[in-house]
Amino acid sequence: MSLSHHVYVETRSRLQLAEKLHHMVRFSDFITLLLGEEGSGRSTLMTQVENLASERTQRLVRIDLDSKTDVTGLLISLVDAFGLDDPDLNDNRQRLVAVHKHVRALFEVDLSCQILIDNADFLSDNALELLVGLLQTGESAPHVLMTGLADFEERLQDIGFYDRLEGRIHLQLLLPLDEEESEAFIASLLPNDAELNAKHLKKVIERSRGNLSALTMGVVQLLKSGELSSRSAAFPIPPLHLAGIGIVLLAITGFAVWHYLPSSEPQTDVVAQISVPPMPPVAGDALQQGAEVVARNELAERLAEQEALLQEVLDAPVSEMDAVDTLLAQAEVSIAPAPVIESIPPVAEADESTAVAEVAQVVAPPAPPAPAPAAPAPEPPIARPAAPEPVQPTPAPRVERQDPPTAPVTSVAANTTAGALRSEELMAWPDNGYTLQVLGARSEDSVVKFIRSQQQPHRFYYFRTVFRDEPWHVVVYGQYNTRSAAMEAVNQLPRELRDTNPWARSIASVKADIQKLPQ
Repeated sequence: MSLSHHVYVETRSRLQLAEKLHHMVRFSDFITLLLGEEGSGRSTLMTQVENLASERTQRLVRIDLDSKTDVTGLLISLVDAFGLDDPDLNDNRQRLVAVHKHVRALFEVDLSCQILIDNADFLSDNALELLVGLLQTGESAPHVLMTGLADFEERLQDIGFYDRLEGRIHLQLLLPLDEEESEAFIASLLPNDAELNAKHLKKVIERSRGNLSALTMGVVQLLKSGELSSRSAAFPIPPLHLAGIGIVLLAITGFAVWHYLPSSEPQTDVVAQISVPPMPPVAGDALQQGAEVVARNELAERLAEQEALLQEVLDAPVSEMDAVDTLLAQAEVSIAPAPVIESIPPVAEADESTAVAEVAQVVAPPAPPAPAPAAPAPEPPIARPAAPEPVQPTPAPRVERQDPPTAPVTSVAANTTAGALRSEELMAWPDNGYTLQVLGARSEDSVVKFIRSQQQPHRFYYFRTVFRDEPWHVVVYGQYNTRSAAMEAVNQLPRELRDTNPWARSIASVKADIQKLPQ
């Protein structure tokens, strides 16, 4: 059996951690430090952040270090990662200028430049100073994510890395897995047909102490030793079930043979002839057909007479045409709608055609020619119904509208927001302390709802700042003397707050964010 191939396993304590780091690197001005013990999964997590990058809006480069790296090595790695193939880049000054120009060019075309450095604790102090200078180039500065061992933070504090960046550092620690998470991680590594008993499972967990690399090596050793049993070795179906399946199959086969075999005495089909007398014609249908024939003949005769009349009208002189127009005008007034017979639809169509033919017969006798053109007779006036007198509507009683007062609602909302906002208290804190940031959001309502939902809302401090030229609302918790004390306090928080991954930041940086708002 071989190890099951899993690119990335996300445990409960690291839920959505890759998305969080990607968001921090993409949008935050803070430099992100991902620290953990050897084999804690730092490189794998950085690979996940790299896979979440978008080629349309981001230009991401990654540098993997495995030995001591000075300024020259860092500049050469950056030039190679950015693809700056220029034979004139012979010294560090030219390389540094080329890197600055490339980062500036990416900013001008709205591409976010992000630099990922794995095992950054291999960088020398001079190389870290060069990196700080690159981060202090203003709005075009790149976003940086670095990984390292747990003691890398103390080294950065000793060389003044935190002071140079004014506390703009986000620290993310990778803690060992607990027993439940270790069991789930081991189960994801085992093949589908492997079965691990409780004794072997407990042995691997105790040796690894929650380290991902140690857990993986323990599973590999078990697979190589052959101590794991395979589920496919034993037959999956018990013998009693097999006997029952055989009996059912035998019964189905016997029924099919008995049902589809031909019988010994074939039956002969008897064909009987039945004479059906012809149906007598229905008198009603004959009468209807006769009426239709008579109506069609009459319609044909009248259509022929109408065509002859129209031909005579076309051949008549102009004076006769005026007389015809007069007759047509009189006929239009005297024409009545033809009655419709619903009992026999074909006869109804004949009656309508008959009415049209009768109109044509009214036009038929043309007026005799006269020496002078006959004046057209005046059209009879058409009586129009008298227009009804307009009825003036009775005016409805006027009801005065009174708007409900809205001042109390506004005052309640203002008091709620003002009670949650505690910027003045934070400005009174000492600058050398630390606090825990638990939430940052664009919506002020979500921040207020978050504070109300806590058991002790008075221990949460909320202030406003500006991030990316837009309002930003931040919630912090607690006041601590050192960063280590703040990180130890994270373990004492309730599980709901620990799931938000709170991180320690200096009170000086909090005051700097509050002062960004226009006074």
